[in-house]
Amino acid sequence: MKEWKANWIWDDSAKGKPNVYIEARTCFSLPAIPDQATLCMTANQEYVALLNGRTVGRGPSPADNGWQYYDSFEVGEWLVEGENVLAVLAYNFGTKEIATQQFQGPGGLLAQLDIRIGEASLCIGTDETWKLRRSPRWVQAVSRQHHWNGYRELYVADKEDGWELAGYEDAGWAHADVVALALQADGPWPRLLEREIPFLLREPRWPENIVAIDANYGAVSASESMLGPGEHDRAMSMEAERPGAMPGVVFDFAREAVGYMEIVADAPEGGVLQMLYGETLDMALLDTFVLKKGRNVLSPFGRRAFRYVKLVLQAAPETVRLRRCMLQQVRYPFAQQGRLETSNPVLNRIWDIGRYTTMMNSQDHLEDCPLREKALWVADAVVMGKLIAYTFGDKALVRKCLLQAARIQNADGSIPGTGPERNTFLLPDFCAHWLFGVYDYWRYTKDERFLADVWEPIRRVLGWFHAQLDETGLFAKADRPGWWCFIDWSDDIDRRDRVTAISCFYYKALRNAEEMGEALGQPEQARLWGERALALREAIRAHLWLDDAGAFADCLTDKGLSSSITLQTNFAAIWSGVMTQPEAGQFLNEYWRTGRLPDIKGAFFYHIVLETLFALGQEEIAYEEIAAYWGGMLERGATSWWEVFDPHSPDCTLPSPYQGNTPTYLMDHVPVSLCHGWGASPTYLLTKHALGISVDELGEKTVCLALASGTLQWAKGEIPTTFGILKAEWSRNAEGRIDYCLWLPEGLQWDGASPANCEVRLM
Repeated sequence: MKEWKANWIWDDSAKGKPNVYIEARTCFSLPAIPDQATLCMTANQEYVALLNGRTVGRGPSPADNGWQYYDSFEVGEWLVEGENVLAVLAYNFGTKEIATQQFQGPGGLLAQLDIRIGEASLCIGTDETWKLRRSPRWVQAVSRQHHWNGYRELYVADKEDGWELAGYEDAGWAHADVVALALQADGPWPRLLEREIPFLLREPRWPENIVAIDANYGAVSASESMLGPGEHDRAMSMEAERPGAMPGVVFDFAREAVGYMEIVADAPEGGVLQMLYGETLDMALLDTFVLKKGRNVLSPFGRRAFRYVKLVLQAAPETVRLRRCMLQQVRYPFAQQGRLETSNPVLNRIWDIGRYTTMMNSQDHLEDCPLREKALWVADAVVMGKLIAYTFGDKALVRKCLLQAARIQNADGSIPGTGPERNTFLLPDFCAHWLFGVYDYWRYTKDERFLADVWEPIRRVLGWFHAQLDETGLFAKADRPGWWCFIDWSDDIDRRDRVTAISCFYYKALRNAEEMGEALGQPEQARLWGERALALREAIRAHLWLDDAGAFADCLTDKGLSSSITLQTNFAAIWSGVMTQPEAGQFLNEYWRTGRLPDIKGAFFYHIVLETLFALGQEEIAYEEIAAYWGGMLERGATSWWEVFDPHSPDCTLPSPYQGNTPTYLMDHVPVSLCHGWGASPTYLLTKHALGISVDELGEKTVCLALASGTLQWAKGEIPTTFGILKAEWSRNAEGRIDYCLWLPEGLQWDGASPANCEVRLM
């Protein structure tokens, strides 16, 4: 465990103020270049650390204040003999007015630089000797982007004064205020956890196309010089000398881009450069730069997510020449990537877009969407966790997300629906989805330490579920004030009182926990959960089944069974094991194939539908549904998967507060996401069933055949694992027999099972 000598510091004059940028620095002299130097850093909420004017890194990984992460950097090669300066730009959001209740807590900065020179050691830590100031470069009083995210930025470039360099005169700066000790039990940040995942990968990216050039009483020339990769000479000219002129260029990055734009602009007499961003051409102004005379090197502090970016110049007395317009894209550094190719080119595109969507949502945690709130929604993370197992072979990111959800467990045992910071969002079904994610991860890894760490949260969340049962034996009052009974983003489901899907999810959670309890050597607890599962299934079938309809009603109130029957409720019953297989077959015949019930429009719930169809041997229907729903998005130009989609809406529409396709239609205060991780389920299901390999039980060092070929004629691909690359390819001959070739990395075994029409060859 790290020994902390530094203290948390901030500017007392900024207490209670929102949107605060702090510049802090300390100078120190070294007699020689160090043998070793380690910088440990954190802040609430963000920091950029610099040594002798060079950027060391930024962070930390977002977390609840009670479980604060810190970062470590080896910086010996960046220090010099003589005068050195450690400088930090830190940011605090500073308001509770945000929909997801994230970015909370007071401002604070903690830094400790431990240096060793020969036998001597030196510790440079944040304390009252540090100098700091409110940054003059960012205007504090700016408007919000929207209620789900932070503030716009207004940056004044001529306030740059070299504060991050040695030799800068900071005599006029105030001394820092110590606001807490490191690890202070009654302080805002009582714990400090070392970063649990690698630092994000940064990769350069350039716009690929120009959508529009607007002269607007000015002029733009050589805009094409900004396109494409490389550091070749670029010089786009923008003229805005005429009063009121606002020339602009809309660049297209071709698909979702997540990171920090970088602009280099030569402005002989200054001017104002603005940047508008959008996942569609309905763009929003987020960044305004007041240019200084001469060379401007510009980048917003906040991360942006977009496909299109528009640059607009105004009030420039002389021509401004842009030398660079690019993105430093950030994402989780997956070490490996799988691949899949089949005889169906539409399915191939769908697989790849799911891979890319998840990659863009894989940041310091699994984000539901990089555009709107960047939050760790439990159900989104669980879907992406399945894809990561089949496509990237990574364990660390999913593990971290599941642990972060457990760390903010409520006192009553429920798990907040979002995170990573504690909040009041309570979605009863998401409590079960967290446990489903734990179960999936455990089967994939057999990580015994992880299971031990989450054992108590598992026990408590199932205790919370049990406490919600009433005299019927069902989960009751799911619609109580302050709760969000989600199930699927649909208005078709009747969610009153005893909601069928919630009891079904609880049943499945009990069964999953029973298996994990036995594995952890907790037979009595496992037996209790098994008994409760049996009793719950009986109650669901006794109270919620409609004999005449051959289906489950959505809910039961004190006035009786609901008349509403939905696909979501009944697929939840099939998926969880509450409905029998004959009943499931009848339901599919009478309701699914006939289209008698309202369609599913939320991409999230489709992972339950598709898993169910494959499990029932209905692969042809599953492939048709994938091709229709996700293929419908493709036809409308999707390059990442959307939050929701209604295939029956007019072909000219996209998900939008104005165009429809979303439950938030006409709610202009809720941005719609066009890069949503919960919609990526076809990617892992195509790998599992079209390529035909299940790695669900990889923790047992065993893989098995899960081929559901449908009408496919061939497939080939790779699945990365911790054992190495698992490779397979198969083809169907004229007689319909399948020749299946499998390359197993050392350490993995094949379970040997295969269907009668398939010959498996281990290569």
